[in-house]
Parts: sequence; C-alpha cells; structure tokens
Amino acid sequence: MLASVESAAVAEAWASGAVAEWAALGGAQGQLAKRIADHSPLGAALITWMEGGAKPTGDAEWLGDVGRHELTRSVRLIDANMPDEVGVILEYVAPSGERHDLSVTISGGAITGIAVGPEGLAQAALEDERDSISVEALDSADALGIVREALRSPIPELSAAAEATLPLVISRVGVADGELAGFAQTTSNRELPERYEDDDRYAADVIRSSMRSVLAEPAPDAVEAARLGVVDLIANNDPDAITVFEVAGLDIEAPIDIDTLIRLVGAYLSPKNLDAHTDPQFAALIELEPADWVGVVLGMARAAVGTEVDGRSIVGFINKAPEITTSIPKADAPHLAWTFEQMLFAWEVTGVLSGQGAVSEAARWLLPQAAIAVWS
Repeated sequence: MLASVESAAVAEAWASGAVAEWAALGGAQGQLAKRIADHSPLGAALITWMEGGAKPTGDAEWLGDVGRHELTRSVRLIDANMPDEVGVILEYVAPSGERHDLSVTISGGAITGIAVGPEGLAQAALEDERDSISVEALDSADALGIVREALRSPIPELSAAAEATLPLVISRVGVADGELAGFAQTTSNRELPERYEDDDRYAADVIRSSMRSVLAEPAPDAVEAARLGVVDLIANNDPDAITVFEVAGLDIEAPIDIDTLIRLVGAYLSPKNLDAHTDPQFAALIELEPADWVGVVLGMARAAVGTEVDGRSIVGFINKAPEITTSIPKADAPHLAWTFEQMLFAWEVTGVLSGQGAVSEAARWLLPQAAIAVWS
C-alpha cells in the first residue's frame, strides 16, 4: 500500500491509523515500528515519526514533505441550530505544494469528529455561508488553541475513521502526552440489558407479515454455500467466526447445520455476549432496538443482490421501511451508522454480505428467518 502512496498527507494518515490500531490492541509505544521494521522499513519509519521520533528518510518522492506541512488557513463554523458544536477546518500545504484539509468537530468542548481530505473545505465554507451557519476566518494560533483545548477534555466515542486520525491531529497541533485527557469511559456496566419479550414478539410478527412469500420459499443453494463457508472458517479458527458464535451464545464444537447458521445470522439482533467489543461499541450496540433491526432486515432482504452495504445505507434502510413509522433524526444518523458498522463483519462471516460488503444471494432468505428465530 505504501508503494502506491503519492503524498505525505496520505502516508501520515496511514501511520496515524496504524498507531491508533496498535494502541487499541494494547501495544506499547514504539513497539509497532520494531515489529514491522523487517517487513516494511518505510512503514516503521513513519510510525516512529508519528510516535515522536525522528523524521523518516528514504527514496519516496514525498518523504521530504513529512512533518513539514504548514498551516495556511483556518476557519471556524458555528451552526445556530447547534450552539454547543463548533467545526474547525485547518488547511495545510507541504513544501512540494501538495495541500489538504483537516476538519475537527468539537461538541461540548470535546472532539467528536475528525476528517482528513483534499483541499477546499475551508475555502468552500467561506464562500458558501448558509443562513444558520456562521463562518469565521481564524488566526492559525487561535485555531490550534481551540483544538488543543478540546484535546484536554475527555474524548468521547469516535467513529473508527476519526479514532484512526487522532494521532495525526495530536501531532499537528503539538499536544504533549501529559496534556491529553484520554478517552472518556462510555460505560462501566458490561451487563446486557433485559430483553422485553413483547417487543421481540411484535418485531417477529412484523417480519412474518411482511416477508410471507420469502419465508415460504425453500432455502436457495447460496444458503448451503454460506453454511459451508462458516464450517471452513471455524475449522481454520477464524477469530471473526469465533466471535459471532460467542455473540450468538452457541457452542462452537456443535455441528453447524442450517438452524445454527440462521441463529448466527441473527446473533446481533439478540446478543448473548458482547465481551469481544470495546466499551464504546458495547454501549452503542445495546442501544439498538427491535424496530431498528426490523428496518434493516426488511431493507436488506428487499435490496438487489450486489447492493453495497455500510452504516449509512443501513440507516437508509430503516428510514425507508414502510413498516417503521418513525425515522432516524439526521443528528443521530452518524452515531447509528457507526454502531451498525461494528457488527457487519458478522454478516460477512455468515454469507449475508459478500467479501466486498454487498448483499449476497443468501441474504433475502436468511435475514427474515434469522429475525424470527432469535425473537420467537
């Protein structure tokens, strides 16, 4: 991947993500670079630099830009409808002339969103000021000060992309380790909430009435292929497959028949164990309600084979399902999208999604069967 990188900004973002992933796995500072040095000297050099070490050297054309991006423009965005939230956009240029933007969203004094992308965000914000949004050009020192101050507040749950970019933000704004507040504990209670049988039973009835014709069909050949796929994964001790068994509360040593596959597909619709997830993931996943899942199951079962599925499209399934009388507010959509993305691996394991994250041929039959099985 690094051989195809064409700019220091992309390389720095890659190193930032690697450091964040390593930290999440409990890796000590400096160890990741040592672990991969023999396999990717360039990657190791970038990670060492991201962790506060020397700047990397080598033959890549963009290496001269690493760590030398200059902040040339900063703006602050305030939405009158969301007075507790502020956006700061930082525009950078490297010695080579390559430009990119770093966007930081701050809510209640804490960082809640980060994005890195091509140049233009700051300029577009200045040119496209809307009725409810005020845009203010900031002095560079003031902009960095706002972000530094936010980093001193406990950092709440972030999306995977934002969390991966956090080390880059820390590096750019110059915050020392001792000044960082660290991540806020989202929850200290790891107990699964009590399920309400009436809600589950009602959700199952909605699926039955909406998918009667599909439920009456025999299982297509793709379902048997999905079952054999799970058998193969378990035989090879695939960690994702093992996690799905844990979530479903099923014995990994038992024979894997069609009924087992169906319950694995429905694992997150009625989870029995979420120990594999972090506190923020746990707290988000237990907030999902049967009505949310009804919209997802119906939307995916009705979607064309090959339809790409991610968190955003799943929220769309919920909002478009005629059986669901409420919709997800726009402000809640990013959080809910992130939540569903924490469990999509389970549907890749069980054959509901293809390896490319698209609706499979087995999904239409498996999803309603799974919802009814785990809710009845």
